[in-house]
Amino acid sequence: MPITPRDFQLYKLALSLFFLAVVNFAAHSKNNAALVIDGSTGVKPLIEVLAQHYLESASSPNIQIGQGLSPKKRIAALKNNKIDIAMASHGFDVSQLAQLNLRVHPFAKVAVVMGVNHTVKVDSISEQQLCATYSGAITNWQQLGGADIAIAPFIRPADEVDSEVFLAKVSCFAQLTLAKNVQIKKKSGQMARAIANERGAIGMTTLVRVSQSDNKIAPIGINGILPTTDNVLNNTYGLTRNLYLITSDKPKERVKSFLRFVRSQQGAEVIKANHAVPLIVNSSTRLTP
Repeated sequence: MPITPRDFQLYKLALSLFFLAVVNFAAHSKNNAALVIDGSTGVKPLIEVLAQHYLESASSPNIQIGQGLSPKKRIAALKNNKIDIAMASHGFDVSQLAQLNLRVHPFAKVAVVMGVNHTVKVDSISEQQLCATYSGAITNWQQLGGADIAIAPFIRPADEVDSEVFLAKVSCFAQLTLAKNVQIKKKSGQMARAIANERGAIGMTTLVRVSQSDNKIAPIGINGILPTTDNVLNNTYGLTRNLYLITSDKPKERVKSFLRFVRSQQGAEVIKANHAVPLIVNSSTRLTP
């Protein structure tokens, strides 16, 4: 049967509509592609709650947050487009990242604290008492004015940022020989769970983890100075670390949208609600961790 001019025009119209549908579907899929975030497990708790609030305000987003990557692996994943955003709090050099066409975005400061299990009723200890606890000279909370409960000490690896903060700011920690009962927790989440679940426990964590523990973890002061957000703001409490997000220097729109939320007033309120301090800096690539 011969094709008439009218049939040919209808065929062209149908073909055009088909290609338009394909283009629109591709654009829609691209705009709604998952935002993939991974990296430091110490940064993860705050990013998780920020992502939760972002999802409530953004239109049809999809965010995937990984289980953690080492400093080298997170940068490799970012460069290879396996992730969109890398979470970090240490282990990078800003100038080297700039050479890789990556940009650093600081967004919060958190207090690094000695968290204790809720069974421990001691508000503050001295640096010397803290070191004596980890060396094994002090083994019961009764020796520190608390209840008759054995101390269960936990620590992060020496090359993790929480340990680095204590090693740098608490002088006796640098020469410390750990007692045999001190258990090492490699990841931030493992540490928080151990403190929350072990009667008499003490360990390095952050005020964000404390705020999200349903009162199972309490922060303990050092030398009488409590790790409050006010004391972080006025530099009275000096055991702190910054939290960063690392992206391409030309991030995709879905990345820029999330960063705008994190650094917005609404994002700042979420950060403060989780006992951290918003850290908004315009020229982030000039900062050093």
